[in-house]
Amino acid sequence: MSLIFVFNFGVRSSSPIVLSGFTGSVTMSILLNVLNTIEPGLGDEVHARRGPKPVSVTPFMRGGRVLFRGVYVAPPGEELRFRVTVVGESLGLKLLNGLEGVRGVRIGSVDASLEVLGVEVFRVDDLWRVGGDRFRIEFLSPVRFAKRSTMGRRRKVRFDFCPSIVNILFTTVNHYSSVVGVGEGLRSWPYLLRWAYNYVYMRDLRGRVVATRHAGRPELGFIGSVEFEVRSKRQSRIQQLWHLLNYAELINVGTGRSMGFGVIRITTNQAQKQHEAQEPPVEEQ
Repeated sequence: MSLIFVFNFGVRSSSPIVLSGFTGSVTMSILLNVLNTIEPGLGDEVHARRGPKPVSVTPFMRGGRVLFRGVYVAPPGEELRFRVTVVGESLGLKLLNGLEGVRGVRIGSVDASLEVLGVEVFRVDDLWRVGGDRFRIEFLSPVRFAKRSTMGRRRKVRFDFCPSIVNILFTTVNHYSSVVGVGEGLRSWPYLLRWAYNYVYMRDLRGRVVATRHAGRPELGFIGSVEFEVRSKRQSRIQQLWHLLNYAELINVGTGRSMGFGVIRITTNQAQKQHEAQEPPVEEQ
């Protein structure tokens, strides 16, 4: 059974740090350097892995806000936070057991201290918990979904910025199947996508497509929130839906999730539901 390790880190610099553009590349660099310190070549091995990676980070966060564009100057001693998620017992334990030997990191040319603020460990089976039938997904960093060409030999990646439930689930199950493996509970995932297309309604969409800079080039992504409602009573599909959503909240969604694109937070509207008249759910034929 796969384990998922969630590390919350804080860094404090000894002198001012100038952060510009998408800071997820900075936090990923910190993680890879820490892995190389723990075991020479380990970070390089993770970085070189093709396809979905078993690790993801968030960009730096300050006061609950994700730093993904613009310029920010962090004064000495100010705490910047970020999250690291590792899927897999072997890599997760290496990072957990090796952190005692890592006290400092470098952010560019600036020395900074690294502090572990908390560690949570989940079994994949722990994610089989169902939320409400109305929920909101907040995109805390830009999200985009890569689309494959179905005609010709076009190699340039085309991005879709619509945070539809099908886009969210498809990119999540793609990562899940590559890193965790599809067990009995998700073997019928193509039918789950068809069910979600028909029975998970988009009730509200708030946000816009924004630009950030990564590796010296502009990158676009959707930022905002989307509210969904499940209009079905089919419990097996609802359980699959929430299993993948719980996984996505830990590992991010969309293209570039490993370096901090597509960081999400899911909230349910249970309190609001108690005060609203609800129409009866639609059941599949």
